[in-house]
Amino acid sequence: MIAAGTTVRGQLSGDEDLTVEGRIEGAVRLTKNLSVAPGAVLVAEVEARAVGIGGQVTGNIKAGDALAIEAGAVVIGDVVTPRLIIEDGAKFKGRITMNVDIPPLTVPAPPAPTDPKRR
Repeated sequence: MIAAGTTVRGQLSGDEDLTVEGRIEGAVRLTKNLSVAPGAVLVAEVEARAVGIGGQVTGNIKAGDALAIEAGAVVIGDVVTPRLIIEDGAKFKGRITMNVDIPPLTVPAPPAPTDPKRR
């Protein structure tokens, strides 16, 4: 946990879940989950399995499983994730890339023209 009132500058990486209540400036790379509590601030590039944001993040986010932006949260940056939840009241500015396989669209053939002489 990064406690409220604590600022971390630089590269932060780990193999455990992390909850941030303070401030991080730099980069965060986790193999597990990241939780950004309300009031927390990240000015960082973020990469984690799942990311939940209740505070503020400025920087690009790559979430391998899912990203949830809670009501009252602010995210400024591009997002790459297969699942995204943006709650009502959250603020988001950036681009979203949902890296999922989408089957090709099949368009049905138009009906054959009818003979106007046949009734």
